[in-house]
Amino acid sequence: MHDLRVLRHGESTANVEGLIVSVPGPRALTEVGLTARGREQARATARDAAAQGLGPETVVLTSDFARALQTAEEFAAVIGAAPPRLETRLRERCFGRHDEGPATAYDGIWAVDRAHGTHEDGVEQVAAVAARVLEVLHEADELARTAPVVLVAHGDVLQIALALGAGRDPHDHRDIPHLGNAELRRLGRGRSADGAAGAERAARA
Repeated sequence: MHDLRVLRHGESTANVEGLIVSVPGPRALTEVGLTARGREQARATARDAAAQGLGPETVVLTSDFARALQTAEEFAAVIGAAPPRLETRLRERCFGRHDEGPATAYDGIWAVDRAHGTHEDGVEQVAAVAARVLEVLHEADELARTAPVVLVAHGDVLQIALALGAGRDPHDHRDIPHLGNAELRRLGRGRSADGAAGAERAARA
């Protein structure tokens, strides 16, 4: 089995502007892409990955949001891999009424996540994100039987993936060291949201 890695998108125009862009549409799909710095971040990460052995056989799966797709394209080109495969289940978590608002709203959302609360403002629940991420992880595991796999996506989606991979409750995703822009990280082998949640509850009992 080859490694499965996750790669957060490089610096985006929304990052610079301090905005949340999470709803599928022209803004997310075409307008909000990488800055010049973000593209260089993606290329630099790819050069490091190539030095560590990732090459043309690598399978790159990506969210179709522009900032992730552009990151994946830059990354794949540098390591000589095939063009990225689009995977809509890797899209950014939907932040509901906070979309196009200030990124300062994240802190309140994450506090609800940590408390296992229910979002009432159109924010996608952690369990829903974890369910779609798990589907992708199981399919990526099959691909990883024959080639390294890199999943390119967004902050919350990948934090939840990392929590699952570590066997943690996905609600505790912010307790996982935060992925920076264009950071590449190996994913653990955990794959069960129910098992992770049960383990966490048992540990707290």
